[in-house]
Amino acid sequence: MPEARRISIITLTVHILFWLGYLALIAFVFSGRADMGWALKFGVLIILPQMAIAYVNMEILIPRYLITKKYWIYIGFVVLCFFALYLYDEYVVDQVINISQMPRGPGARFGKPVQPPHFNPRFHYMRLFLHFSQTVAIFFLSTAYKTARIALRKEKEAALLKSENLQSELKFLKSQINPHFLFNALNNIYTLSMIKSEKTPEMILKLSEMLRYILYDCQEERVSLQKEIDYIRNYVDLQKLKDEQNSNVKTDIKVDGRLKIAPMLLIPFIENAFKHGDVLLSEQGWMNIQMSTDEGRLRFTVENSLPSRDYTKDGGGGIGLENVKKRLDMLYKDAYELRFEQSEKVFRVDLNILL
Repeated sequence: MPEARRISIITLTVHILFWLGYLALIAFVFSGRADMGWALKFGVLIILPQMAIAYVNMEILIPRYLITKKYWIYIGFVVLCFFALYLYDEYVVDQVINISQMPRGPGARFGKPVQPPHFNPRFHYMRLFLHFSQTVAIFFLSTAYKTARIALRKEKEAALLKSENLQSELKFLKSQINPHFLFNALNNIYTLSMIKSEKTPEMILKLSEMLRYILYDCQEERVSLQKEIDYIRNYVDLQKLKDEQNSNVKTDIKVDGRLKIAPMLLIPFIENAFKHGDVLLSEQGWMNIQMSTDEGRLRFTVENSLPSRDYTKDGGGGIGLENVKKRLDMLYKDAYELRFEQSEKVFRVDLNILL
């Protein structure tokens, strides 16, 4: 059975049970003064206008006027509904069942015969007040129920939209792997193959593992931290192929690889360091990558030297640090700290995140 249909059946059942329970309560109260058949008949007469007001309020007035902030129109229709209730009570209820003709006797609750009193106008107005009080209670109950349902639906829609946005972000992230990096990696591997380097199979395997991670593992909302680290190591190794003599990229990683993290969350910071730093430009260039975990919290730091002049390699590609920050806001709101520090020669990223 589709979930929407199952929910609607449950809702219908709850509504039916509520009104049947309410009818039973009214019948029980009046069965002390009359037999049960009359009490049920009177209960139905009482409930019918209350049901009408409740469902008109929930299905028409609240969605069209209250939610859209047309308050005066809403109040006007509410007053009209209660005026219609008054007319119903005065000209229908009293005509169908004359209060003075309530059947008495052994059929009354507890089997106690009750002598019918003469019709008393005071009793009529008490009944009218009681009916209006019950209707007001039903009205406010229906308003609370409907507004709560609308709020819950909007919350679910917002959660769904957030989920869809996260999926879109992830798809965007995967599509933004720098094509220049791929071309350079393939060219460097091709060069290794031409000189029959023993590193060729290893580098092909690293590139294959990276692509597998992007295309398959990243389909999950969370991946193991170890997989993210493996991707970073492979990325760094392939970048270093540009200059085999340059080994100024240092890593210090001490983490619990079993922890889960959103995929492709850390690599943009390292891409940024390669793109804007000078680690691959000069022998003096350097980069430090540090990672550690403690009680489920990840501390991630990337430092890189900066060139003496502005220089950007591999134009295009990458998702940018601002987009990464937006993704962190969606995935780890109030559970992370991100700081950027830049001096004349050094750029540093500190990320502290509760996984």
